[in-house]
Formats: sequence, C-alpha cells, structure tokens
Amino acid sequence: MGAEERRRWSSLVRQDAVNAVMGHLHNAHLQGVAVIGPAGVGKTTLSRRVEERILATTHVIRLFGSGSDTDIPYGAFNVLMARLSDRQLETPAAVLQLLVDLIRDDARGRPVVIFLDELPGIDTASMGVLMQLVLSGTAKLLVTVRSTAELPEDLVWMVKDGLMATERIDVFSRAEVRILLSRALDGAVAESVVSTFYTSSAGNPLVLEALVHEHYTSGTLRQHGGVWVLVGPRRTTSGNILPELVRSRLARLPEPVRVGLEKFALLRKVPLSVALRALGPETVSELEERGFLSISPGLNSTVTLAEPYIGETLRNQLTADEKAVRFQEMSGVLGLDPASMDKQQLLTFAAWVHDAGMVLKPKAALAAARAAVNYFDPQLALACCAHIPRGHAREVQAAQVRSQAYGLLANYAKAVEALDGVSPDVLSGLTLKEYAAWAAELSSSLLWVPDGYSRIEELLADLAWRIEQADPGDEVTVRAGKLLKLARFEFQVHRGEFSQAGPELLAGSKDPSDRQYRLNCTSMLAMVLVTTGRELDAVALSKAVRAETAEHDVVLRRGDWHLKALILALTWTGQWRACESIMKDAVEQTSHLAQYRGGVMELALGLAYVYAGRGAQAADVLLVAAAQLEIRDTYNSLELVYSALAFAFAQINDVTSALRYLSKAGNTAPQTMWVNRSMAEFFQLMALRWLDDPHAAAKLVASAEIDIAKGRFTSASISLFGATTNGTNEQYRLLEETSLKRQGPMAAVNVALARAHRRGSAALALEAAEGAHALELAAVESRCAVVALDLARNAGEARLSREAQRRLDALAQQVPVLPIMPHHAAVPLTARERQVAALAVKGMANREIASRIGVSIRTVEGHLYQVFAKVGITSRSELEQGMDL
Repeated sequence: MGAEERRRWSSLVRQDAVNAVMGHLHNAHLQGVAVIGPAGVGKTTLSRRVEERILATTHVIRLFGSGSDTDIPYGAFNVLMARLSDRQLETPAAVLQLLVDLIRDDARGRPVVIFLDELPGIDTASMGVLMQLVLSGTAKLLVTVRSTAELPEDLVWMVKDGLMATERIDVFSRAEVRILLSRALDGAVAESVVSTFYTSSAGNPLVLEALVHEHYTSGTLRQHGGVWVLVGPRRTTSGNILPELVRSRLARLPEPVRVGLEKFALLRKVPLSVALRALGPETVSELEERGFLSISPGLNSTVTLAEPYIGETLRNQLTADEKAVRFQEMSGVLGLDPASMDKQQLLTFAAWVHDAGMVLKPKAALAAARAAVNYFDPQLALACCAHIPRGHAREVQAAQVRSQAYGLLANYAKAVEALDGVSPDVLSGLTLKEYAAWAAELSSSLLWVPDGYSRIEELLADLAWRIEQADPGDEVTVRAGKLLKLARFEFQVHRGEFSQAGPELLAGSKDPSDRQYRLNCTSMLAMVLVTTGRELDAVALSKAVRAETAEHDVVLRRGDWHLKALILALTWTGQWRACESIMKDAVEQTSHLAQYRGGVMELALGLAYVYAGRGAQAADVLLVAAAQLEIRDTYNSLELVYSALAFAFAQINDVTSALRYLSKAGNTAPQTMWVNRSMAEFFQLMALRWLDDPHAAAKLVASAEIDIAKGRFTSASISLFGATTNGTNEQYRLLEETSLKRQGPMAAVNVALARAHRRGSAALALEAAEGAHALELAAVESRCAVVALDLARNAGEARLSREAQRRLDALAQQVPVLPIMPHHAAVPLTARERQVAALAVKGMANREIASRIGVSIRTVEGHLYQVFAKVGITSRSELEQGMDL
C-alpha cells in the first residue's frame, strides 16, 4: 500500500483518540496509558497508529497476555527469553536484570514503549518485569483492555494513584462513520455508502477500514459527479484483511464453539428457540458471552450476529459442500419446513440453500423470492426465481416476482421483458384471476417505459372484456375486477388524472370486507388528496395506512404511494422541517433500502430544501442524489433532480451552474409519473424566472390554469405563487381563489399575500411574512416583506414601512438573492447621516448636534433632510418614534 493510500485509510481511525494517547505517553508525570473499550472497537488499530507515529524515535515492544490461568513464568516475554541461555536463568533476580539489560541494549538510548495487546491476563513473573521496567523509568506502558476489571492489580493501583492514564473508546456511531468517510475519501459521500459501511462494519474501525479499502480498490466504490457512490453489487468482505481478522478471532475458540459460530453464520437471524435447538444452550451462551451473538430482549427474542462481517466472511469461506453438510446437520434438529417459516426465516433458508448449491422446491422458491422483494433484496429474489423452471405451474407468478425485482433495480425494460416472456400458450391456460394478476403487474411495469401508456390502455381494455364475459357473482371474477381497478387507478394517478380516480378510490378506501384492496386504494387516495388541495387530509391518511399495514403485515401492490404523498404534503404545506426529520430518520433507519433507494430518498430531502428556498442545502443533497440516480435511475427521476438543482443554484445566484443543470434537464425526457414531471417543469420555470427570463412567469400561469381545470389545486397554487412576484390583480385573484381550495399553513400565506396585493394592505403582507417566518421560509418571508415595504411607502405608513425594512435587514444573510426587489428601495444612509439621525432620536436640537460633531447648523439640517427623504418620513417626530439606528 502506497503512502497516499496509507494516509487515506489512516484517517478512518479516531485522530482525537490517537492524539490523546500520544499526549499521555509524552506526559513526564505518567508511566503509561490503558486504552479501554469493548471487543471490536478498534483498540488494536488505534495502538498501531500510535506505534506508527512514534516508531521512528521510540523502541516499541509488543507483548501478548496468555490467559489468567497461565503458570508459565515470563510467558509474555517468551520471545526475549529465547535469546537468553539456560545458564543465565538461574535466579529470578538474574532473569529480571538480564531482560531489563536486553531491552535497554535494543533501545540504544531511545525511549521504550511496551504495548500489551488485549490483556486477558499475565503471569506473575512477567508482571514483575513490567513493573520494574515502568517504575525504573526504563519504559512506558500502553495497554489495550476491554474493561478496568481485566487490569492486573498492579496496574489498577497505578491508575488509582494517577500514574497511568485511561482512554475510553467505543465503536463508531453512524454520524462518526459519515464524517470519517468524508475525510478519508476527501469528498461528499452518498448516504447509501454510509449505510452500507456502517451496517456491515457495526462501527468497528478495523472492519470499516478493510471494507472501504476493498470497495475502493475493486472499483465498486467510486466518485461520480463529485460524490462517492457504490456501483454494482455490495461487497461485504475484504480480500485479505477481514478473513485474517476473523481467523484470529476464531483461533482461540474451542472447536464446538467455532463450529457453532459457523452454523449460526448460515442461520443469520432466527428466534432464540431456533438458535438453542441448532447450536445447543451452552454454545449459544458462550457465543453471547464472547460478544459474537446479540439476543434481543422480550418474549419473542431473536438472535443475530453482533458483528455482521463475521457472518459474511464465514459464509464466503465455507465451500458449497461444507454449507450442505452444515445444512444436513441442522435440518433434522430444526425441522426446516418452508411452509412454517416467517418471511425472515424463509429468506435465510433460501439464501442458505442457494449458497450451498442445492435446489429449492418451486413453492418455497416463489415464497422466498416474494419475501426477498419485500425486504429489498432483488438479487436474491432473482436467484430464487431461477429455481422455478419454464413450464412449471408457478412460471407466471415467478415472472411477476422477477419483474418486481427488476423494478427495484430500476431496470424497467427488463421488468417488462420478464412478463412479456410468458408465452401466449401459457397465458391462455391461466384462470381469470391469474391472468388479471399478470396483466396488473405488466401494467405497473409499463408505466416506466416509452410507449408504455398506449400498451396499458390496450391491456386493461382486454382484461375488462375478459371480466365482462365471466360470471359477475363469482368470487374469482370479483377479485379479478379489483385487480383491474387497482391497475387502472395506478395508471390514472401515474399520469395525473386525479379527479377521475378520486371518487372510486374513495369508495374503495371504505371497503369493509377486503383489507388488502382497501389499503391499496387508500394509499393511492393519499396521492390524490395531496395534489387536489387536501394536503393535511393526505398526511393523516398516510399515517393511518402506515400504521395499519405495519400492524397487520399487509404488503401493498405499490407500497410507497402514501409515503410519497406524506413527503409531498409536508413539503408543499411549508412544513419542510417535519419532512427533513422524517427523511433523515428514514435514511438512517432503513439501511437495507440504501443501495436501491438511496438516490430517491436523498432527492426527497433535497426537494424539501429547494421548496423551502434553502438553495445551498438543497444543492448539497441534490448533487449526492444526482450522482446515485445517474447510476440507477430509480423512478426515472433524473429530469426532476436536474431541474431541482437548476432552481437551487438560481436561488444562490450561481448562474453558471443553474444554466448547466437546466440544459441537462432539457436533454432528459424520461417516462415518469405526472407528479415528477410537474415538479420538474415548475423548477425549470422558477429557475428561469430567477434568471430574469421574460416568458417564465406567463408559462407558470398557463401551467396553473391547466391544473385548475383538472382539479389539481395544490400544484396550481404553487405555480401561481411562483409566477406572481410581479403579477397582475387578476393573477392575484386567481392565486387567492385557488389557495382557498387548499389546506395547511402555506395556503394561508398565499391567501394573505394575494389579498395584500389586491387590497393594497401592508398589514396583510406583514401577516403573510409572519406566517412564512413561523415556517422558516426565509425566501417567502422576504418576498412578503418587500411587498409590505412597497405598500407601506405608497400609503405613507411609516411604522409598517420600518417593520418591513427590519424584516428585510434580518433576512439579508439568509437570502442571497431576493425573489423581488422593493419598488421604492431605500438608499443606505451614510455614516454621517446615521450619526446625525441617532443624535436627533436622542432628542438633541440641531444646534446641539452641530456643536457635538463640529459642523454648522445648516450642515445638520441638510443631513436630516437627506435622512427624511431616504427613510420616507417627513418630520423629526416620526424619526424619534421608531427609527432603528
């Protein structure tokens, strides 16, 4: 490894802890330091970094404890003892002196540091040598230990007497991993990368370093668009470092315990009762005691590996034959029946059988594939589907799951291809319900490909005809009809036909007899509500769907409609702080989604920032999202992210970047949902408006008029608010009328501002500004304050004018570019004018002011005249009443 690479990866170690240990070793009043922390925390890695720092000027001796029950004298010094002849080892005093002399000779006048790694115990004779070396000033001691209870008694009293320092460290938190990765990679890091490395390493510094190095050297971790992202399948083990680490960890384990750990590496995550049957109570207890297993509390305890990298490493090391042997050993004990397993157990079982090169029965393979899709593991889903041969009765169902897996991979063409690959002969043999399920899945896949809409219309028309030919009272026909409705609703919502879908979705959301159908309808209804002006209702509905699906373990056909509605509702009503909190939690808590949903999750957070007018924050997050979406374009979101970036850069007056991303958005025309296209168009037009394009405002109004005609009042109101910075009374009337059909605090701001314009009321404009201030919408507040300032000056309302100006002054640092400038912008006071005005406010007469500052009375009168003109007042009394100087 070269110097540059060493520098890069060494930054993954806590430099503050390294510096602290170095400080203790250099402290003349201390004789050593104990680094304390649990297993896997990186104590050894830290000590090695310290060793690297001091090696050029210090003689370092590395010793290892040999266990608390040892009776081998000088066991810790066995390497040095081998250099002494038998005749020299006649008395303990002689041995002690010889070892001390040998160490001093090797040091050649340099300071000596003795590093005692992972101290489990040390024999009495070795301890005597150590104490002689330390207390005589020959050496200082660096000990790594899990707890102070493991320190020998001699070292305990040294700590108590202040002769030895202690430095406690713990595993990296997620936030620390994020910071360390940014430092090591010297750039922005996608949240999906943070999630992958944090989860895989469990915060272990050495494992983190090994994983990052492996991904970096293999090319799966690369910089794209200035952001570090993962490309291709996630690698969970390192070529050399981790296997060696695992071997060293397992070398001290008794054989039965080591075998038990291998077996559990294949089990991955199971109920405690299953682990006890598979490994035996004693093995489970010992593995937990040694820190290998983590057992959750509660009645339904589950067991997992405390450090996931150990399981991944062991699974990679075991051959297929060895895995098959372990499978056979446990199958009799566990009674591994796929029909009786929950989803997580089924996934474990399927991965195990697949890794072992054995064949899954089609029924189990299909169930496992569906579970893999639900748990966002598309690669495992595809592997399970491969166990279902063509011509099998479950072939069509397998094609549907393959399509869903390709959808997770954002390979929408392959998703369609998986379903189109079912032969007409096979389709003709399906029951109506089976055909309806296939057609509904194909309809969902076609939403994302060019010319997909026309095929959907033909497909659903054909399905409707088939249903009309069937017995209307038959249960199969009813079920097929519901699948047709859900497919049609999804199609309508996808292309923005909310008014058409709304009434039937509302009816479906009240179906008392079919929870699955009701919740699917309710999920899509939330999207209808958020776009048609009922944002707060959408929030409540989304939360209700989330709670019920979790309680009853319901898997929705397209489970994220209501989640999208929730995020959009919070964003569009101005509650961007709540949206920010939800998205940050989601990014941190759903690490299993990071690889396949990281880009769109960060896109959602970036959208919240850009709607809130926080261009700099938005750009930072959106650049990370764009880097990921350029690799895996989930939901065909590239045009949206480029458009949002254009607006974000326009907000911070970065014209070059704004134009660049406008160009990129213009060259991207993906097949995507109406909401995405609508937001992309809005951001492009708003970026152009901020860049003074003369046609942008008119296009925003035209877009709003189309939305109003289609009942999409939320998006219409947003467009009108963006268009009317210099709008007409008619446009403000339309903004007020449309915003009154919406819910939430942002709608109230829109209404107040529209009325302020129409009535010429500075007070209403300030009311709107206060509403925006409560939402922390600085750009909106500044716009409202500018309107209030103009209206107040036009009406000669000095107090309101001063209040509006104070708002703008307070916002100056937050808003790089004002959305609009005051028509009567005040000229800044000169230093002398401000001085004269300040003295006048204190009640001083013109003569007194002239005497105080050493000018003529006529000069003072001239300065006051300029102040009155600039501030927009006519008398000294107005100046004294409220001038903020």
